[in-house]
Amino acid sequence: MSNNDLSITDKIIKNTVKEELLNKYSQNTLLKGLVQIVPYGGLVDSVLTSSYNNILIARSKTFFDELGLGNIEITPELIKNEDFLHSYFTTYKAALYTKHREKIRFFARLLKNGMISEVIDDVEVYDDYLKILDELTYREIYILYTLKGFEDITNYTDSKELNHWQEFSSKITNDLSITEEELRLFLMRLMRTGCFVDVLTFAGLGAKGYTSTLFKTLSKLIELKEEDLVHFIKI
Repeated sequence: MSNNDLSITDKIIKNTVKEELLNKYSQNTLLKGLVQIVPYGGLVDSVLTSSYNNILIARSKTFFDELGLGNIEITPELIKNEDFLHSYFTTYKAALYTKHREKIRFFARLLKNGMISEVIDDVEVYDDYLKILDELTYREIYILYTLKGFEDITNYTDSKELNHWQEFSSKITNDLSITEEELRLFLMRLMRTGCFVDVLTFAGLGAKGYTSTLFKTLSKLIELKEEDLVHFIKI
């Protein structure tokens, strides 16, 4: 495809974001190969200003820097695999539209641990986890991580004995500067993602429960840890 055949948006991706990334990762065969197959179009919705273009470059660097950590191998067979390419492009696009650098790293870890390391062998399952991660806000991830931490300490299962709930609620409302009512609304929304199970749903009260198996698996795939969420933790 010649440069004349590209839209204005495609040209910006090709001539700025992509060129910048290729220069940065010129010595890393693995990452350079992934950058080279980034498609020109479909990544943005409008003509980029110079400032926004720089934001895209910074987000892309965060994604590829995280992807380059650890011992992963991109084989020629993998690059030709339709399922991998689908997962790579959709994950990169999600990362490109994400503000928080920490969450961009989550996307890179999901791709690395889910598809490259083949922990997930079904692309539709991978898509489900990607969609959930994309839908969760950074604050919601913190809420779920904090709740899971209390569950781990108390060895909570699903016995409805939520002895840690008040302490959890107080911590979240303090750390996020929200009310208990706002926390309840957050948790009600999290039920729809499948990451939170409400033990009071049938009573019509809502918003008291435990993190789901789905979230526990997701947290392992993205290697979720406390230092990823220090932005919210108050001393």
